[in-house]
Amino acid sequence: MKRIRSFVALLLICALTISSTFAQQPAAAPAKPQTLEELQTRIAALLDQPKFVAARWGLRIITNNKILFERDADKTFMPASNMKLYTSSAALDAFGPDAKFKTSIYASKAVKRGLLHGDLILYGRGDPNLSPRFDTDDPDRYDDLKPADKISAIEQLADQLKASGLKIVSGNILGDDSYFAGPLLGSSWEWDDLQFYYGAEVSALTINDNSVNFVITPGKKTGAPPVIAVQPQTSYVKIINHVTTSDSGATRIGVHRPLDSNTVEFFGTLPKTAAPFETSVAIHDPASFAATLLKEALQRRGIRVTGQVKHLDALTRVTQPFDESKLTELASVASQPMSELLKVVNKQSQNLHTELLLRHLGTRHPDYGKLDDYGRPKSTATLGNEVRRLFLQAASIDVSTLSLRDGSGLARQDLVTPRSTSSLLEFMLKHPHTQAFRDSLTVAGIDGTLERRMRDTAAANNFRGKTGTLSYVNALSGYLTTKRGQMLIFSGMGNNYTGPGRDVTGVLDQICALLAEYDGEL
Repeated sequence: MKRIRSFVALLLICALTISSTFAQQPAAAPAKPQTLEELQTRIAALLDQPKFVAARWGLRIITNNKILFERDADKTFMPASNMKLYTSSAALDAFGPDAKFKTSIYASKAVKRGLLHGDLILYGRGDPNLSPRFDTDDPDRYDDLKPADKISAIEQLADQLKASGLKIVSGNILGDDSYFAGPLLGSSWEWDDLQFYYGAEVSALTINDNSVNFVITPGKKTGAPPVIAVQPQTSYVKIINHVTTSDSGATRIGVHRPLDSNTVEFFGTLPKTAAPFETSVAIHDPASFAATLLKEALQRRGIRVTGQVKHLDALTRVTQPFDESKLTELASVASQPMSELLKVVNKQSQNLHTELLLRHLGTRHPDYGKLDDYGRPKSTATLGNEVRRLFLQAASIDVSTLSLRDGSGLARQDLVTPRSTSSLLEFMLKHPHTQAFRDSLTVAGIDGTLERRMRDTAAANNFRGKTGTLSYVNALSGYLTTKRGQMLIFSGMGNNYTGPGRDVTGVLDQICALLAEYDGEL
């Protein structure tokens, strides 16, 4: 028995040695396809790998009205964040690249000798960039939200109020998000997305992406509770800390926020030698959050507020209409232009910002501000969806087979086709604002959600488009050029693959690399 074991062990060592030797030898790069037929065969082989037998692929590649490759191009697929292409292009068409959105502070009565016997109204008009994300000297790189203790836009508004001579507010601070009507959540969103920043509530008064950042630092002794800090610094959220500092081991932190609450509960363990743990959590009732931040900023400047923070929404405004002519504007800040806002939407794939754009489209609908059969203001998101559909129809896209539920693609009931997506991209090439649209897209190997993809391939700094990722969903659509400089429009979608998502993104990236290095006739 010992001899048999020794022999088996020797075989194992030999096998491992041989395997290691072969593994160290670089694999020969496959020959580049020389003809269009070879290129099509290579693409089909990538899609037809046995591991994808239960998955669904949709692909359409076109150039100059010529179809280079198609696979189920007219079947519907969940697009994930490829939906942002539909919303951002419609918004750019409706508003133009120079459009800005203003946030204002109004006084309900005249300010006399620094005293306001009335309310301060913080009125939002859907500006998505009241956050540290835009505190940068490089407008081409709006990375994920940078945590900060204070929000510069709120500080600017508070400074303007201080400069106006305001000293005492005897009324309330009203967070008014009535500019948009309807639910604060996107249509068909799933509940387990809503606790986190990517499922944040959508409000015309949006601050800091309607989320807060928590930093959990280990305690100095084993068993001690870690220190939990919130950014921005605010009393708006309540923290319940069940986390303990462990002597060693892995970081295991759980987070829970009830959907109708701003109490955030933490539990688990954090080793005392571990780096601080950070997480971003969505808040409930964004308008009240913004008003609270303003009140706290005023207090830091010695401006006393005797009243409370209250929320005014579109339903409240049915009986208490917003009349700007009866108010005094004391302060305001304007957003970045639309061309810059779209860079966050498409490069960083920011859900909340895209949902705000969908609601901005709703303000262009003739029924904006009107009441439904139940006496409620019509949903701005629903109206925006109708405006988006009209835009797509004007682009000669058949919307009858599509399901357009939200703006961002977080809804699992969104359904589009590779044909509709590639047709939209083709239409935008001829659009008057095509440069602003293309500048908003993420670039392979360079920035945004493609920063780490397609590096060291011919598609790097070449493919420009939009990614999309959900559970069992991956999509990639955009533009690239071949080695001969011929522009291609690409739309690829993979659904229902339960293996690692990188398997699907890897195939999409390989196809783009094949196309980018192709030097044959098309």
